[in-house]
This record gives sequence, C-alpha cells and structure tokens, in this order.
Amino acid sequence: MNGERDQKIQNEILKFKGELAHLERLTMDRLVDIADAVGKTVANRVKMNQIRRFLDGARKVEAELKGREDFEKIKGQIVLLRPKLAYAAGRHSDVEHLADLAEILDAAVRSAAQTKDNFMKFLRFMESIIAYHRFHGGKD
Repeated sequence: MNGERDQKIQNEILKFKGELAHLERLTMDRLVDIADAVGKTVANRVKMNQIRRFLDGARKVEAELKGREDFEKIKGQIVLLRPKLAYAAGRHSDVEHLADLAEILDAAVRSAAQTKDNFMKFLRFMESIIAYHRFHGGKD
C-alpha cells in the first residue's frame, strides 16, 4: 500500500516538474493547484521554516530586481538559488519529501531565471506553497 502511495507521489513530481519547467505556460489557477498539492504532500513532513528560508533567498533577489529594468543582471542570482536548494535538501536528507520538494522547486527555479514574469510567478508559487502547507496542518 505504501509503495502505491510512493509511486503516486513520484508520478505527481514528474508531472509537476514538467509543468513548472515552463512557468510562462501556466495559468495562475494551475499554479495554485500545484502549490496546493505540493503543500499538502509536504505539510507534515517538511518544516515551514525550511520552505521559508528558500523563499527568503528568492525575496532577496526580488528586492534586487525592484527598481531595475535589466533582468539579465539578476538572472545569475536566480540561478544561484538552485545550489541553495540542493544544500538544504542534502543537509536534511533525513526529512522525508524534502528532496521531492527540492526536485520540484529546481524545475521552477530554472524557469524563473528565464524572464521577469516567470520569476514573479515563481514567487507567487512559493508563497502559495507556504499558505497551503499551513492550511494542511504543516507546522513551523
């Protein structure tokens, strides 16, 4: 039974990764649906502050972006979120589903580095994951 559940989760991860690799194609409705599913999956397995730390890194990039017209100058900082994500997943390798979350977010970060609109969608996605994490009973 647990094997079936794990396979279902793995299938969802693959589906979400494929969709999030192209943020420009996703409607906000679909982005929220994915965030809900991800938040629910990790709610009781990943701590809120682990997700929030990653969002804080993205917020720093957002602050750099504000007031700048040239997205290209910020692009490298977005790409550098990927190793931070990998570090967090590796550091907490004992936390079930953190690696799954990192895998999903990695696809989104790659897409977020393509355009300013994608980056803004990525931020809304992260905020939504945190909201649904809390909604589905996730703790700090």
